[in-house]
Amino acid sequence: MTLSELRNGATRVSPLRVLLAAFLLLAPQAAFAHAKLLRSEPNAKSSLPRPPQAVELWFSEELEAGFNTIEVKDERGSRFNRGEVTLGEGGRKARVELHDLPAGNYTVEWKALSSDEHTLRGKFTFTVAASAPATTATGATQPPQDMHAGMREQATPAPAGGRDATAIEGVGGEEGSALNATDSLVRWLGYLAMMTLLGGFASRLFVLGPALREARADGPETAGQASGAASGRSVLLFRVSIAALILSLLTALVLQSSAVHSVGLGEALSPSRLGGVIVVTGYGKSWLVQAAASAVLLIIIALFGRAVSRDPEGEHKGLWWAGLAASALLVAGPSLTGHAAVAAKHFRLAAVSDWLHLVAGGVWVGGLFHLALTLPRALAGFDGEQRARALGRVISLFTRMVLPSVAVLTLAGIYNAYAHLGGVRALWVTPYGLTLAAKLALVLVMLVLGALNGFRFGPRTRRFNGDEAGRAGVERGFGRSVKVEAALGVLVLLISAFLVFISPGRNHESMSAGGKGQPPVAVTRAN
Repeated sequence: MTLSELRNGATRVSPLRVLLAAFLLLAPQAAFAHAKLLRSEPNAKSSLPRPPQAVELWFSEELEAGFNTIEVKDERGSRFNRGEVTLGEGGRKARVELHDLPAGNYTVEWKALSSDEHTLRGKFTFTVAASAPATTATGATQPPQDMHAGMREQATPAPAGGRDATAIEGVGGEEGSALNATDSLVRWLGYLAMMTLLGGFASRLFVLGPALREARADGPETAGQASGAASGRSVLLFRVSIAALILSLLTALVLQSSAVHSVGLGEALSPSRLGGVIVVTGYGKSWLVQAAASAVLLIIIALFGRAVSRDPEGEHKGLWWAGLAASALLVAGPSLTGHAAVAAKHFRLAAVSDWLHLVAGGVWVGGLFHLALTLPRALAGFDGEQRARALGRVISLFTRMVLPSVAVLTLAGIYNAYAHLGGVRALWVTPYGLTLAAKLALVLVMLVLGALNGFRFGPRTRRFNGDEAGRAGVERGFGRSVKVEAALGVLVLLISAFLVFISPGRNHESMSAGGKGQPPVAVTRAN
């Protein structure tokens, strides 16, 4: 099968395009920033009788040391901050010392890298009514260099073509943040690739492999050809998936570098900046795990492709198991950063629960991808009753594999919701909760379709008695149902990718009293 054939087959799944368009139209256009600015000293828009000695910012989440900036400028653009930003109070307070400020208006521009590796930036103003008796500042003061010099820079206005949006004014004390679709789509591409890899190895080991082995009793030669056809299709899907995964990893690294260093995408490609993100930030640990697992998978897929070309009908179980293990390690990467990493400080099982959630989702959703794209090729060589028995066995084994996966997915999802929502009410009063509710609705539809596939089509494959028209009808119905279920899975992964960049419900103002009582602050999230 060629890539064009695979692409043409995918475009026939029209429900995917309809659902994708609907989600992009209905998805929240704004979200609350992850490390929410709770308050500042001086307060935004305040008038001070005497100059402050420092600017201090308090955040709702711990910040990552070394990549936070606070600049204080007068109306002419001269800078009055001195030294580097220091963190205190468990990493939730950022502070920078100031030179003596003359009377006038000042703008504070800040950037913070939260412990979930999302970058937040914003600005606010304050006024000094009277000058300090000491000497005034020289506007060009630069912070001292340190061991991370070259890996980070003072916050500057975003260059042309950069990723930072114009700061938007909050309303009623809220902090606005534009949802960056680029990051979410890159994460979505990564999710699709990871799920296809994990689900492909799992479905071959627990579904298609055993079904084809049983079919050998009816027709060894036909079953062997079916196994070779299925392996060839799997090789194609694996190659496309690993290419998409590598592309998403490299793109995500550049986007993170751009956000962390406050530069355009071209400058973000600097080896020193990329190295700084990998070596110094917590994001680098997650990225390295995924990069290492991807390298192992690349080798496994190359070996598997060679083995299939030499022996198309062989089982090659060792490579299938190795691929499954590497894929399980691969999906551990996202659980080491983001919401799960932050929640793990208060909910001990958050990272493990997030990983189990991804593994279970990969077995189910990724298995559906292969069921929709690999099974027709495998069944093509069978005839009549043999084809019906093979299909019935596949449906039975897939249902047996998915049921425990759904159980794990549900339990882990409940724990994750408990860690991130802060209450059931968040499902309808926060952007995170509303997006999660949309995801849950789609998963419920998938469960209904899955039950239809397992408990309706499965038994019907055993009642043909030579009725070819009936058999063909069941096969067509099952194929359509699987394609729709797989299309819903694609959309569920898209919503999951957006959820990564929306602040958890428990951080929303409607779920917490923190952050109220201060004038609006202009805030923009960089990633």
